Amino acid sequence: MSEEKIIQHTKTALGVVHKKATLKEKAKEFIGEIIIIIIAVSITVAFHNWNDERHEEKIARDFLAGTSKDLKTGAQAITASIQSFQPTIDYYNKVWTQIKQNKIDAKYVDTQSYFLRNTNYFVFDNSRFEGFKSSGYLRLVTNDRLLKHLVTLYTISMPFEKEADANFFQRRAEDFDHYIGSYADIDTTGNFLVSRLLNQKQVRYHIYAYGQILNERKEHKKLLAKRCSNWPL
Repeated sequence: MSEEKIIQHTKTALGVVHKKATLKEKAKEFIGEIIIIIIAVSITVAFHNWNDERHEEKIARDFLAGTSKDLKTGAQAITASIQSFQPTIDYYNKVWTQIKQNKIDAKYVDTQSYFLRNTNYFVFDNSRFEGFKSSGYLRLVTNDRLLKHLVTLYTISMPFEKEADANFFQRRAEDFDHYIGSYADIDTTGNFLVSRLLNQKQVRYHIYAYGQILNERKEHKKLLAKRCSNWPL
């Protein structure tokens, strides 16, 4: 029933009081109009609630569909990043193996020395999640396991990876400058002649320690990519 009809019945109910009729007749007619108004209001409220629920369900569906796409794209980006940075990890692994076996390939160590300074920062797009959260819509995700999974990803796991990368590459650059860059000769093509420093303990440790961390960071990224792609049901 429209708002105009409800108003009309309200006026009718109020008009009953002034009618020339017995009290019993007035009461009967008045109660009848009140019942109509109550039913009409109840139906109207129920319709609005149903409409609001449909709207909120659509908001939740759109968010989950968009977030699923965002995370799959993110997982693909992480995998591509791992693959593109693999040569750097290989360099650390190979140089450390050469050191242990005392078989230094000076040409390889020096011509590929830029791997000691390159970076590969983790970045992620959390704009959709933050917009949804700031609007108070997280309550619309009724699957508790899925909600916990998404909140953990966006507020703990991905920020941790971002911060871990930032700290790692900053510290590695500082240590490189302190223990290697300030002592290594540089050839005409800009390569650091690191092979001449491999007998020094601090240089050996630099290659060993950061190689270990890079391998660990790789496993962290692979796990994160898997968690982005696989949602709990």
